[in-house]
Amino acid sequence: MKCCCVFFVVLALLVVAQLNAQLKVDPTFFSYPLDLKPKLNANFGEMRPNHFHMGLDLSTDSRENLPVYAPADGYIARIKIEQGGFGRAIYLNHPNGLTTLYAHMNRFIPEAELYLKSRQYDSSSWAIDLNISEKVLPIKKGQLIGYSGNTGASQGPHVHFEIRDTKTENCYNPLRFKFPIVDHIAPSILKLAFYNRAKSIYEQVPKVVSLVKLGNSYKVPGLISLPFSDVFIGLFAIDRMNGVSNQYGVFKTELFHEKELISSFEMEDIGYDKTRYLNGHIDFTTRSKGGSYFQMLFPPISYGLDLYNPKAVPFSVAINKSPTAYLLKVYDAFGNMSTATFQVQGNDLKQPESVAEGQKMISGNVNIVEDDMIRFVFNEDAFYDSFHFNYTSLEANAQDVISSTYKVANEHIPVHSYYTVSIKPNKNNAVTDPSKVLVRRTRQGKIELKKAILEKDLYTARFRELGIFQLLEDRIPPVISSNIYSGQRLSGSSRITIDITDNNKTIKDFKATLDGQWLLFQPVGNRFFYYPDEHFSMGEHKLSIVVYDEVGNKSTKEWILSR
Repeated sequence: MKCCCVFFVVLALLVVAQLNAQLKVDPTFFSYPLDLKPKLNANFGEMRPNHFHMGLDLSTDSRENLPVYAPADGYIARIKIEQGGFGRAIYLNHPNGLTTLYAHMNRFIPEAELYLKSRQYDSSSWAIDLNISEKVLPIKKGQLIGYSGNTGASQGPHVHFEIRDTKTENCYNPLRFKFPIVDHIAPSILKLAFYNRAKSIYEQVPKVVSLVKLGNSYKVPGLISLPFSDVFIGLFAIDRMNGVSNQYGVFKTELFHEKELISSFEMEDIGYDKTRYLNGHIDFTTRSKGGSYFQMLFPPISYGLDLYNPKAVPFSVAINKSPTAYLLKVYDAFGNMSTATFQVQGNDLKQPESVAEGQKMISGNVNIVEDDMIRFVFNEDAFYDSFHFNYTSLEANAQDVISSTYKVANEHIPVHSYYTVSIKPNKNNAVTDPSKVLVRRTRQGKIELKKAILEKDLYTARFRELGIFQLLEDRIPPVISSNIYSGQRLSGSSRITIDITDNNKTIKDFKATLDGQWLLFQPVGNRFFYYPDEHFSMGEHKLSIVVYDEVGNKSTKEWILSR
């Protein structure tokens, strides 16, 4: 047992040493930024909708407003405030060429808050992305930088922590650094999925097999017999850490045949411009329909992320007619490893001919699908694999819908880049105001609305997912309500609350002014808050609220208030 423990410690140190040799940094440079026992809610490279998780989610034990400290000397180089996404985020630049990010924060240190507020008033905008010069807000290692929170798109209190290359903004796996996190648990290899490379991944159902655990390894019982021989493989595996119940993503995989490496991927570093390639790394269709996250051991035909080992087999493996043994190794970032063995037999059996309906979409090409009433235009980097595109049209009965309803037959196919959809209104639906037209996309109950641009007789908008499409004309302005009344005298503890409702739930812009001067309200959804401060002096004032929806419908409301 002692020898086994020494082996895994040495293996973990070798993995970290190899990664940091590539990164060329001191793995002890950063200290842990929280004064808590280190625990992770999520690790680097985990699979999320349309993106990889680009950092670590540091546990705050479900609490907010815990102090966050600088892990090294540097300076506050950027502050970003947004309603979704990272919420309130702060970035530190360090002298080793790396940047650390802390997201979903509630508050920053007072000098950063003062600087932020002054710039928000200068730009008349609550949402802001500030780049800050080196001498404005210097920081020393161990210095307080702010307090943890649950802002933005956070699903619970934690600190989202990233380490980026300052110049390229590529995100590195923070577990390259020697943070005091304990993990001696190897990944669990749960399922394998086998696909026919001769067919589109989006036009087949994989053969899925479960594995059984035998000691410290996994095995597929019996022989896996496939009716095809050109194979690519998907993996469903999870990882765990000591002392926590969370499930994490795996760090690295290696597939061997007779000791020859034939496929490998590694969650080493990923740029934000590449993170959407997650959709090509997984079996998107299976996941979209509620299935497991199968990670592909081979890249798709069209792929732009260097996640896979270029020395391995490019796209698939040829399976022999006689039973052939394979070895799969799965690692976490601490060097803990699990192995799985399985035997596969391939057959070039003639499959029943099935004629796919619709136009063939060729990955790597520009693809255009159109008829007299609708047109789809996809760029050459839109799809990871080829498939057949088909849609149906139905007459719409809703009063605000001014076109037919167009449903893409297979909405469970990922689209990598933005594409355009252009729709012509029905002849019996005259458009009153072309500037008020929206394209509505619906998928699995979720709605996305975009203002349409009129091009000849078609209304065009850009999207990145498939679904059901309609044209709407929206001439209804938003509705403004509040907890105040005109003539009210505000006390020192008063809070002004403004609620905005819209028939299409698309608030484009909110602006508050006091006697004509911009006033900083904080949004939470479609509710906006303001606590009277130095910008609301004693005496009588006029508060004005102006709101626009997605197509520019405008509402205004005013109150006379005093302090």
